Amino acid sequence: MAKIQIDPELLSIEKLVQLKPVSKTVKGGRKRRFSALMVAGDGNGHVGVGLGKSASVPDAIRKGVQNAHKNLVEVPILETTVPHMVVGRMGAARVLLKPASPGTGVIAGPAARAVIEAAGIHDILTKSLGSDNATNNVYATLEGLKRMQRATEVAARRGKKLSELAIPKPLKDASLYEPREPEIITDYQVEEESYRGNRRPEGDRGGSRSSQGRGNNRGPRQR
Repeated sequence: MAKIQIDPELLSIEKLVQLKPVSKTVKGGRKRRFSALMVAGDGNGHVGVGLGKSASVPDAIRKGVQNAHKNLVEVPILETTVPHMVVGRMGAARVLLKPASPGTGVIAGPAARAVIEAAGIHDILTKSLGSDNATNNVYATLEGLKRMQRATEVAARRGKKLSELAIPKPLKDASLYEPREPEIITDYQVEEESYRGNRRPEGDRGGSRSSQGRGNNRGPRQR
């Protein structure tokens, strides 16, 4: 699956999966740094993973987020779950991804959960079948999501119509497999939400007792 480019401002989800100290032996001694494994996504079918290293924790996290933005992929999502079952592999780690009915939630470990929630999947069943290494599990989950296929793509590759595939009837609706566009939040929407949150209920004029009474009804000054 090809990488895609999205405005970083649209990626509202950033998760820190793992932060650990690392060291490198050089001629003068050991150089100690921090390694941060980050996951970034928009919660609407786009997710990326990045690894950042630096001598300070904030710089390591910032580099990890930047690398995650450069490695974004689009994940096929069928309503609130994945289209089919798949096993993602990375090194000795294997992660099973299986569709789930609405209301199931995200059944996953910490590493796989970060990737799944950033991608915008709300109902899924997962199982770690190999190593419990967090880095390998994150990349195995991402690899499994990248291997997901849409029914329309399978039908086109086989030279058949979508209705001819041996899949449940509700899944034969072509509109379910349309690519998802990144959600764009404008400044006007942000200002409107903040206004709604700060707006007082009707009947509450606010202010002190003095401003509601004597202070607001004061007439012009007499000379």
